[in-house]
Amino acid sequence: MIGLIVFYLNSGFFVTFFTTTFLQLAPRMRTPQLWAGMGRAANNLCTFTVSGVSMMLTQSGIAAAMIASLILFVLVSVAFVGAGLFRLPSTVGEREAIKAGLAAAAAPTVEEMQVEFISRSGLTPREEEGLRAVTADERPLKQVADDLGISLRMVQRHLTNIYSKTDTQTRAGLTRAFFGK
Repeated sequence: MIGLIVFYLNSGFFVTFFTTTFLQLAPRMRTPQLWAGMGRAANNLCTFTVSGVSMMLTQSGIAAAMIASLILFVLVSVAFVGAGLFRLPSTVGEREAIKAGLAAAAAPTVEEMQVEFISRSGLTPREEEGLRAVTADERPLKQVADDLGISLRMVQRHLTNIYSKTDTQTRAGLTRAFFGK
């Protein structure tokens, strides 16, 4: 009875495990029909092996049954770990998603683009401060001047210098250029 229980439990495990694994593998191969059926072949091979262990369990003493059960448990655990470490070849869609992710990770951040924009434009530290203030939101220049602690005329002078150094003409154009849009 113990042998039959072990046989059917393992057979069910192998049917599920190998069928699903090979069905996932099949679309990524040149001959998908072959690989889809290969799961059943792998299942039959493993079931044949388990049936030998099951026969041994039915014909031997309890010590041999426990040893065989432990060995079977270790083999099944190794199969699970091996399946977790086994990476199926990716499909075209997965490869494109991976490339897009790598490109996004390699793309400069907004902060990096802003630092590069400032250094390329040759802005002074005070002009940089003014640039960040006028592009942060749509506050009136008077409020920007008050927040920076300088006169409105000084903000306008900084803005004129920034426009000429960045080759922009409006606050909206400056904001687009600064944020890389």
